[in-house]
Amino acid sequence: MRKFCLPVLFLIVGVAFTWRVQAQPIYRCGNTYSQLPCPGALPMDLSDARQPEQKTQTQAAALTDARLAKTMEQDRLAEEKRLLAANQAPPEQPKRVDASKEQKTSGAEIAESGKKKVPKKKSRKKGKKPA
Repeated sequence: MRKFCLPVLFLIVGVAFTWRVQAQPIYRCGNTYSQLPCPGALPMDLSDARQPEQKTQTQAAALTDARLAKTMEQDRLAEEKRLLAANQAPPEQPKRVDASKEQKTSGAEIAESGKKKVPKKKSRKKGKKPA
């Protein structure tokens, strides 16, 4: 019996409190809004002035936008997944040649390949000439 009384008591108290709750008037005082009136302030009319047709049209537009957003999200996720799969490295990569071994070539090999070494030019300092 006691288990039954406690929820019923909470239900009755909850209904009693919500029954007494009423919307309080809102006042505009310059650029601020308050529940307390300032000198010369009148209560604001905050009721929804739209027609029922306008409300249904707005709800339909919101649903359409939500569906479009969901479709765009799915397209974006699919595109990201495709790009991620395209950018992944192949499972077996070719072996790299050690760069330090490549640079160890003899002068004869360079001459045979047709490449010439170009000596660096010495820069002359301006100033006093030797006598």
